Amino acid sequence: MKHYFTQTVHLLCSCMNGSYQRSVARKCLVYTLLMIGTAHADSENIIYYEAPPPDEIADILFQPHYRGIVFSEKPDRQPAQNMFGMLINFEFDSVKLLPDSLPMLDAIGRMMRLERTAGKRIVIEGHADAVGKSVYNQHLSERRARAIKRYLTSRFNIKADRLVTIGKGESEPHDRANPRNPVNRRVQFRPLS
Repeated sequence: MKHYFTQTVHLLCSCMNGSYQRSVARKCLVYTLLMIGTAHADSENIIYYEAPPPDEIADILFQPHYRGIVFSEKPDRQPAQNMFGMLINFEFDSVKLLPDSLPMLDAIGRMMRLERTAGKRIVIEGHADAVGKSVYNQHLSERRARAIKRYLTSRFNIKADRLVTIGKGESEPHDRANPRNPVNRRVQFRPLS
């Protein structure tokens, strides 16, 4: 489902002429999947590969949860949270952000400056793949989350107390079948309750 979903969103968005049309198409598809129970806001099926508009980020983070019937083999599943992930690239074994990740972070910064999100707080979760020792990966994911916080506070003048950082290390891989997959090196954002 993960690859099919990603390919569907990418194909649907690439067929649209303007960025506004792509944004609307992406938002409609994500909301439809959330509402019919095919995906949750915290699902591994939803991860952004391009920078979404700030309003769309605010909709995902700060709107009420969607309700629906979900069929699962795991009856103890936690309720869905408003969260989303982004592939934020760093230099290997480093906290230095690569330029291709800056548009994604700029979208977060613009979202935090919207009038409707004034005073809202978010959690920045850093994640790592399973290459290397788990203690080192834990520390690296914490440092990378702090690097994103520094970028957002310095570039967008966001108060530091509105951004809370957490490092998850390799404990919650995006690709559970292949914990060494680079896609596991990601950042997730969620509202602070």
